[in-house]
Amino acid sequence: MFVGLTFAEDNFFAKKIQSFRSRYDEKLHSNPSVFMPIVPPFEIPVSSLKSLEQEITEELESFFFGHEGDQSVQFTGIDVHSHAKSSLLYLNPEEQTDLLHCEEALIQVCREHVEDREKRPKADKKFLTIGRFSDPASLHAALQSALVEFQDCTELPVSGICLFQKNQGIWYQQRSLYDFDLIQSRPETP
Repeated sequence: MFVGLTFAEDNFFAKKIQSFRSRYDEKLHSNPSVFMPIVPPFEIPVSSLKSLEQEITEELESFFFGHEGDQSVQFTGIDVHSHAKSSLLYLNPEEQTDLLHCEEALIQVCREHVEDREKRPKADKKFLTIGRFSDPASLHAALQSALVEFQDCTELPVSGICLFQKNQGIWYQQRSLYDFDLIQSRPETP
C-alpha cells in the first residue's frame, strides 16, 4: 500500500493530464484518477490496517486543524524514469512546505506499522505519472508531445489524501483519509 494525494479533476490542467494519459498511459483504465504517491509503497499485516488508518487520519486532522488555505501542487517540468524494459514519463512536483512537513509525519506513522525494518518507507522522489512505455520510439514521441503540451506546467488543487492498496496488479483507493473539499465546503463558525 501507499499514501497518496488525489487531485480535483474539474479544472483545465487535470483535464489536459487525463487527455495526455488517454493517449500514452496503458494503465489509464485500471488507474483512472489522477494521484501522486507521497509515502512510497510499504507492506503491513492486515491486522494493523485499521490502526494505521486511524493514526494517519488523526495525524492529518491534527496537522491541518484550522488551516484556511487551499492545498495545491505546482508542477515544474517533465522527466523520464527507465527501469528494466519499461519507462515512466512524469511531471515533477514542487510542493508547498505544509505538504512536505505533512509527508514527513505520515512517513513516520507508516514506518511504525511496518514490522520488517528493511521494508520501511523512506522519503522518496515524488512524481505524477502521465505515461508508461515499453517501446523507446513511443516514449520519444510522447516526450516530444509532452514538451509542447506541458511547457507551461501549472498546479493542481489537492482534493484529498488516500490510502491506496494493490489488488491483482492494480492500485485502487482503499480509503479516503482526509478530504480537503469537505474542509473547504464547511460553513464558517461565527
